[in-house]
Amino acid sequence: MSTHRHLCVRPRAVRDRGVPAGEGFDASYAPRRTVLDKILVDAAAEDGAEVREEFTVEELLFDGPTVTGVKGHSKDGGKAIDHARITVGADGLHSSVARATDAVGYAQKPKINAYYYTYWAGLPMHGTFEAYDRGDRAFAAWPTNEGLTMVICGWPMRDFEANRGDVEGNYHATLARAPAFAERVAEATRSERFVGTAIPNYFRKPYGPGWVLVGDAGYLKDPITAQGILDAFRDAERCTRALDDVLTGHQSFDEAMQTAQSARDAQVTSMYEFTAEFATMEPPPPEMQQLLLAVSQSPSACDEFVRVTAGMTPPEEFFGHMQDRMSRQQTPDAA
Repeated sequence: MSTHRHLCVRPRAVRDRGVPAGEGFDASYAPRRTVLDKILVDAAAEDGAEVREEFTVEELLFDGPTVTGVKGHSKDGGKAIDHARITVGADGLHSSVARATDAVGYAQKPKINAYYYTYWAGLPMHGTFEAYDRGDRAFAAWPTNEGLTMVICGWPMRDFEANRGDVEGNYHATLARAPAFAERVAEATRSERFVGTAIPNYFRKPYGPGWVLVGDAGYLKDPITAQGILDAFRDAERCTRALDDVLTGHQSFDEAMQTAQSARDAQVTSMYEFTAEFATMEPPPPEMQQLLLAVSQSPSACDEFVRVTAGMTPPEEFFGHMQDRMSRQQTPDAA
């Protein structure tokens, strides 16, 4: 199987197109949460989990400082109280578990960009994703299920108030900065309404007496590198292994969860910082422009850069490798 990837680098304009899955794959797709979540819920139920859909958690239960369960109600108003040795909050940015336990935040950064997205029919991507940087605007497109393509546009938070009154107009004005892509969108059909989001950047201490945070509830960054669900899967696996050590008596709760927190932070911090810098949409310094130009001239380097933005190669590994390559190619001055 073959793939095609292309990175066009200019001081104020970047186009990135490719399939980040790696060797042996010729297409990548981003399944919608409406599909992915059902797959996960059904799998959990098949493995014996008790699933309650359309259930609202009203409050956490405490015994002193320790969380002991939840209180909530179903859609029909039926009340329920559930006690648990450990309550896991996989409940996102506005986590009720984080709020009720006063989970401590650190390495926080403000919202960087506002994003608006929708889905288009008749916009073929052939299994590739495309991303465009146009100075103070950026947008990207991913193929998803049911023949739809998600197209998301972003602009700095400083422009949020000025643009919020005409989301559709500013969305298309952003696409117009890449005329060829805008023409493709003009021939497609928008299938859903526009959805907007602006996301803060933070780490939270992900555990305390009787409670744990997983995924966006414990760690979140700007979506420009689109790694939220990947981070959530990795975090869930890491947390599951830690809790297994706790419940089987191999480690204490604090020991296991401290180890999991340290492993999470070590794995994601470089991408967290890279994402925040990338999201500012500011021109890179001259040294970085030179490096990106070298990337654009090397198909293998292009492939690896796509994998960085897909979360498959750590930024420090990629840029360190590229700097070493450029240093070896430079001719030393004559003595």
